[in-house]
Amino acid sequence: MATDLTKTQWTEILLNRELTKELDLSIFQTLYAFEGHKAYASQIGVILGYKGKSPHGPLNLEIGRYAKRIAQYYDIEFTERSNRKYKFWDLFFNGWDDGKYFVWQMKPELAEALKTSQLTGEIQFADELPTSNLEGLTEGIKRTVTINSYERNPKARQLCVEYWGLSCSVCETDFKKFYGEVGKGFIHVHHLIPVSQIGQLYQIDPINDLRPVCPNCHAMLHKQNPPLKIEELKNMIKKNTEPTVGSDREI
Repeated sequence: MATDLTKTQWTEILLNRELTKELDLSIFQTLYAFEGHKAYASQIGVILGYKGKSPHGPLNLEIGRYAKRIAQYYDIEFTERSNRKYKFWDLFFNGWDDGKYFVWQMKPELAEALKTSQLTGEIQFADELPTSNLEGLTEGIKRTVTINSYERNPKARQLCVEYWGLSCSVCETDFKKFYGEVGKGFIHVHHLIPVSQIGQLYQIDPINDLRPVCPNCHAMLHKQNPPLKIEELKNMIKKNTEPTVGSDREI
Protein backbone atom coordinates (compact mmCIF):
# COMPACT_ATOMS: atom_id res chain seq x y z
CA MET A 1 0.00 0.00 0.00
CA ALA A 2 1.07 3.58 -0.53
CA THR A 3 2.14 5.46 2.58
CA ASP A 4 -0.96 7.01 4.14
CA LEU A 5 -0.76 10.73 4.75
CA THR A 6 -2.27 12.28 7.86
CA LYS A 7 -5.10 14.80 7.98
CA THR A 8 -2.57 17.51 8.85
CA GLN A 9 -0.38 16.62 5.88
CA TRP A 10 -3.38 16.60 3.53
CA THR A 11 -4.44 20.00 4.81
CA GLU A 12 -0.98 21.37 4.02
CA ILE A 13 -1.12 19.81 0.55
CA LEU A 14 -4.60 21.18 -0.23
CA LEU A 15 -3.58 24.70 0.75
CA ASN A 16 -0.36 24.55 -1.27
CA ARG A 17 -1.23 25.84 -4.75
CA GLU A 18 2.11 24.62 -6.10
CA LEU A 19 0.97 21.07 -5.34
CA THR A 20 -2.82 21.20 -5.64
CA LYS A 21 -4.11 22.48 -8.96
CA GLU A 22 -7.68 23.47 -9.80
CA LEU A 23 -8.39 20.12 -11.49
CA ASP A 24 -7.17 18.21 -8.43
CA LEU A 25 -9.53 20.15 -6.20
CA SER A 26 -12.39 19.65 -8.67
CA ILE A 27 -11.87 15.88 -8.58
CA PHE A 28 -11.94 15.87 -4.79
CA GLN A 29 -14.97 18.16 -4.52
CA THR A 30 -16.93 16.07 -7.01
CA LEU A 31 -16.15 12.86 -5.16
CA TYR A 32 -16.78 14.39 -1.72
CA ALA A 33 -20.39 15.20 -2.62
CA PHE A 34 -21.31 11.52 -3.08
CA GLU A 35 -22.56 9.41 -0.22
CA GLY A 36 -19.62 7.67 1.39
CA HIS A 37 -17.33 9.86 -0.74
CA LYS A 38 -17.27 7.19 -3.43
CA ALA A 39 -18.19 7.14 -7.11
CA TYR A 40 -17.09 5.65 -10.40
CA ALA A 41 -13.92 7.24 -11.74
CA SER A 42 -15.65 7.58 -15.11
CA GLN A 43 -18.61 9.27 -13.44
CA ILE A 44 -16.35 11.95 -11.99
CA GLY A 45 -14.94 12.46 -15.47
CA VAL A 46 -18.43 12.91 -16.94
CA ILE A 47 -19.39 15.44 -14.26
CA LEU A 48 -16.20 17.38 -14.93
CA GLY A 49 -17.09 17.60 -18.60
CA TYR A 50 -14.93 14.90 -20.17
CA LYS A 51 -16.56 12.88 -22.93
CA GLY A 52 -15.84 9.78 -24.98
CA LYS A 53 -15.43 6.14 -24.04
CA SER A 54 -12.90 6.87 -21.27
CA PRO A 55 -13.92 10.07 -19.44
CA HIS A 56 -11.74 8.98 -16.53
CA GLY A 57 -8.57 8.94 -18.68
CA PRO A 58 -7.59 12.60 -18.16
CA LEU A 59 -8.22 12.20 -14.42
CA ASN A 60 -5.86 9.22 -14.20
CA LEU A 61 -3.15 11.27 -15.91
CA GLU A 62 -3.63 14.20 -13.55
CA ILE A 63 -3.74 11.97 -10.47
CA GLY A 64 -0.39 10.52 -11.53
CA ARG A 65 1.13 13.98 -11.97
CA TYR A 66 -0.36 15.14 -8.67
CA ALA A 67 1.01 12.14 -6.77
CA LYS A 68 4.49 12.76 -8.18
CA ARG A 69 4.35 16.41 -7.11
CA ILE A 70 3.39 15.35 -3.59
CA ALA A 71 6.15 12.73 -3.52
CA GLN A 72 8.73 15.51 -3.87
CA TYR A 73 7.72 16.77 -0.42
CA TYR A 74 6.75 13.57 1.41
CA ASP A 75 8.35 10.14 1.69
CA ILE A 76 5.88 7.95 -0.20
CA GLU A 77 6.17 4.37 -1.40
CA PHE A 78 3.73 3.89 -4.24
CA THR A 79 2.24 0.46 -4.85
CA GLU A 80 4.14 -1.13 -7.71
CA ARG A 81 1.92 -2.56 -10.44
CA SER A 82 4.68 -3.67 -12.81
CA ASN A 83 8.21 -2.64 -13.68
CA ARG A 84 8.40 1.13 -13.03
CA LYS A 85 4.60 1.45 -13.16
CA TYR A 86 2.63 2.37 -10.07
CA LYS A 87 -0.92 2.75 -8.79
CA PHE A 88 -0.76 6.45 -8.03
CA TRP A 89 -4.47 6.68 -7.26
CA ASP A 90 -4.14 4.66 -4.06
CA LEU A 91 -2.45 7.61 -2.38
CA PHE A 92 -5.84 9.39 -2.50
CA PHE A 93 -8.46 6.67 -2.79
CA ASN A 94 -9.41 3.14 -1.95
CA GLY A 95 -10.37 1.55 -5.27
CA TRP A 96 -12.01 -1.57 -6.65
CA ASP A 97 -13.68 -2.92 -9.78
CA ASP A 98 -17.47 -2.91 -9.81
CA GLY A 99 -18.47 -4.66 -13.01
CA LYS A 100 -17.23 -2.63 -15.96
CA TYR A 101 -16.58 0.48 -13.84
CA PHE A 102 -13.86 1.31 -11.32
CA VAL A 103 -14.82 2.82 -7.98
CA TRP A 104 -12.84 5.51 -6.16
CA GLN A 105 -13.52 6.07 -2.46
CA MET A 106 -11.78 9.04 -0.88
CA LYS A 107 -9.52 8.19 2.05
CA PRO A 108 -10.91 9.45 5.38
CA GLU A 109 -7.90 11.63 6.16
CA LEU A 110 -8.28 13.47 2.85
CA ALA A 111 -12.03 13.92 3.35
CA GLU A 112 -11.44 15.37 6.83
CA ALA A 113 -8.76 17.72 5.48
CA LEU A 114 -11.16 19.02 2.82
CA LYS A 115 -13.75 19.69 5.52
CA THR A 116 -11.25 21.37 7.86
CA SER A 117 -9.93 23.54 5.02
CA GLN A 118 -13.51 24.43 3.95
CA LEU A 119 -12.70 23.17 0.46
CA THR A 120 -15.47 20.56 0.11
CA GLY A 121 -17.32 22.70 -2.45
CA GLU A 122 -20.67 21.69 -0.94
CA ILE A 123 -23.64 23.87 -1.80
CA GLN A 124 -26.08 24.54 1.03
CA PHE A 125 -29.60 25.89 0.61
CA ALA A 126 -31.50 27.99 3.11
CA ASP A 127 -34.67 25.92 2.81
CA GLU A 128 -32.93 22.60 3.34
CA LEU A 129 -33.25 21.14 6.83
CA PRO A 130 -30.92 18.25 7.71
CA THR A 131 -33.07 15.24 8.56
CA SER A 132 -31.03 14.69 11.75
CA ASN A 133 -32.44 17.96 13.12
CA LEU A 134 -36.08 17.30 12.28
CA GLU A 135 -36.92 15.25 15.35
CA GLY A 136 -39.25 17.18 17.60
CA LEU A 137 -39.93 19.92 15.08
CA THR A 138 -43.64 19.42 14.54
CA GLU A 139 -45.00 22.96 14.36
CA GLY A 140 -44.43 25.59 11.73
CA ILE A 141 -42.91 23.27 9.15
CA LYS A 142 -45.05 23.09 6.02
CA ARG A 143 -42.56 21.35 3.79
CA THR A 144 -38.91 20.37 3.64
CA VAL A 145 -36.79 19.89 0.57
CA THR A 146 -33.93 17.47 1.16
CA ILE A 147 -31.27 18.08 -1.46
CA ASN A 148 -29.54 14.87 -2.47
CA SER A 149 -25.85 14.50 -3.22
CA TYR A 150 -26.35 14.68 -7.00
CA GLU A 151 -28.15 18.01 -6.72
CA ARG A 152 -25.65 19.36 -4.19
CA ASN A 153 -22.63 18.40 -6.28
CA PRO A 154 -21.10 21.71 -7.47
CA LYS A 155 -19.74 20.34 -10.73
CA ALA A 156 -22.92 18.46 -11.67
CA ARG A 157 -24.92 21.59 -10.91
CA GLN A 158 -22.57 23.72 -13.02
CA LEU A 159 -22.96 21.50 -16.08
CA CYS A 160 -26.72 21.43 -15.63
CA VAL A 161 -27.16 25.22 -15.50
CA GLU A 162 -24.59 25.84 -18.25
CA TYR A 163 -26.74 23.73 -20.56
CA TRP A 164 -30.30 24.51 -19.37
CA GLY A 165 -29.78 28.04 -18.08
CA LEU A 166 -30.78 29.68 -14.80
CA SER A 167 -34.53 29.93 -15.37
CA CYS A 168 -36.86 27.54 -13.55
CA SER A 169 -37.84 24.63 -15.79
CA VAL A 170 -41.35 24.77 -14.36
CA CYS A 171 -42.43 28.40 -13.86
CA GLU A 172 -39.58 30.05 -15.84
CA THR A 173 -38.60 32.36 -12.96
CA ASP A 174 -35.20 34.00 -13.54
CA PHE A 175 -33.92 35.32 -10.22
CA LYS A 176 -31.55 37.87 -11.72
CA LYS A 177 -34.31 39.37 -13.85
CA PHE A 178 -36.69 39.43 -10.88
CA TYR A 179 -34.38 40.51 -8.06
CA GLY A 180 -31.43 42.07 -9.85
CA GLU A 181 -27.81 41.34 -8.92
CA VAL A 182 -28.73 39.71 -5.60
CA GLY A 183 -30.47 36.94 -7.57
CA LYS A 184 -27.64 36.37 -10.04
CA GLY A 185 -26.72 32.69 -10.36
CA PHE A 186 -29.32 31.48 -7.86
CA ILE A 187 -31.29 28.34 -8.71
CA HIS A 188 -31.86 24.85 -7.36
CA VAL A 189 -31.38 21.76 -9.48
CA HIS A 190 -33.79 18.83 -9.38
CA HIS A 191 -33.01 15.18 -10.04
CA LEU A 192 -35.51 13.70 -12.51
CA ILE A 193 -35.06 10.14 -11.28
CA PRO A 194 -36.38 9.46 -7.75
CA VAL A 195 -33.50 8.81 -5.37
CA SER A 196 -35.21 5.60 -4.22
CA GLN A 197 -34.74 4.19 -7.73
CA ILE A 198 -31.01 4.79 -8.01
CA GLY A 199 -28.01 3.27 -6.29
CA GLN A 200 -25.17 5.04 -4.55
CA LEU A 201 -22.97 4.71 -7.61
CA TYR A 202 -25.53 5.66 -10.23
CA GLN A 203 -23.83 6.93 -13.40
CA ILE A 204 -25.30 10.44 -13.42
CA ASP A 205 -25.64 12.54 -16.57
CA PRO A 206 -25.89 16.17 -15.37
CA ILE A 207 -27.58 17.34 -18.56
CA ASN A 208 -30.15 14.57 -18.97
CA ASP A 209 -30.77 13.81 -15.29
CA LEU A 210 -30.88 17.27 -13.71
CA ARG A 211 -33.03 20.34 -14.33
CA PRO A 212 -32.86 23.87 -12.87
CA VAL A 213 -35.88 24.70 -10.72
CA CYS A 214 -36.79 27.48 -8.30
CA PRO A 215 -37.14 26.57 -4.58
CA ASN A 216 -40.95 26.85 -4.67
CA CYS A 217 -41.32 24.52 -7.64
CA HIS A 218 -38.69 22.22 -6.16
CA ALA A 219 -40.76 21.91 -2.99
CA MET A 220 -43.92 21.27 -5.00
CA LEU A 221 -42.23 18.60 -7.11
CA HIS A 222 -41.40 16.80 -3.86
CA LYS A 223 -44.88 17.32 -2.41
CA GLN A 224 -45.59 13.67 -3.16
CA ASN A 225 -43.55 10.50 -3.34
CA PRO A 226 -42.49 9.65 -5.98
CA PRO A 227 -42.00 13.28 -7.00
CA LEU A 228 -44.17 14.92 -9.61
CA LYS A 229 -42.78 15.16 -13.10
CA ILE A 230 -41.91 18.63 -14.35
CA GLU A 231 -44.58 18.51 -17.08
CA GLU A 232 -47.19 17.45 -14.52
CA LEU A 233 -46.43 20.48 -12.34
CA LYS A 234 -46.40 22.81 -15.35
CA ASN A 235 -49.85 21.52 -16.33
CA MET A 236 -51.10 22.09 -12.78
CA ILE A 237 -49.89 25.69 -12.88
CA LYS A 238 -51.45 26.23 -16.27
CA LYS A 239 -54.77 24.74 -15.15
CA ASN A 240 -54.93 26.87 -12.02
CA THR A 241 -53.89 30.15 -13.64
CA GLU A 242 -55.98 30.04 -16.80
CA PRO A 243 -59.03 32.33 -16.64
CA THR A 244 -62.35 30.54 -16.27
CA VAL A 245 -64.22 30.28 -19.59
CA GLY A 246 -66.99 32.89 -19.72
CA SER A 247 -65.63 34.87 -16.80
CA ASP A 248 -66.21 38.64 -17.08
CA ARG A 249 -64.72 39.60 -13.77
CA GLU A 250 -63.53 43.19 -13.53
CA ILE A 251 -60.09 43.83 -12.09
